[in-house]
Amino acid sequence: MENKVINTVKPYIEEIVTSNNLHLYDLEFVKEDGMWFLRVSIEKDDGTMDFETAEVISNLVSAKLDELDPIEHEYVLDVCSPGIERPIRNKEEFVSNLNNYITVYLKEEDENQKDSYTGDLVEVNEETITMSYKDKTRSKKINIAFENIEKAHIAIKF
Repeated sequence: MENKVINTVKPYIEEIVTSNNLHLYDLEFVKEDGMWFLRVSIEKDDGTMDFETAEVISNLVSAKLDELDPIEHEYVLDVCSPGIERPIRNKEEFVSNLNNYITVYLKEEDENQKDSYTGDLVEVNEETITMSYKDKTRSKKINIAFENIEKAHIAIKF
């Protein structure tokens, strides 16, 4: 049922989001604590989001869903930001996060006996990413193959 709902509403939601110069980061239809949620994660081109913009999109999406009535039971519409530490899910998202501070978790420890790195993403090519990170007080660079990336997300620099 989840995929059917997503497939039905996604074109309409994408149209609303993109016509407002925003990016649809993710769309989920999930059951949490006995309630269904249609979660629409959106962001501006610079990766930010504000309450007013989310409210405008929520009203537009809600009106469209009321018109279409594609979901046969109660649900909560949740229009939100993907969050500060949003996941980086694919090569395109690595490219769009070039020069950002990120954390990458490896599937297998590397030659440095490390299973994760946090630092600046400085390069992305077809097979690897390159990160600049601190090892104690020294700056170092590491190339990480996409095939060895378990998961990654934007990190916060303190």
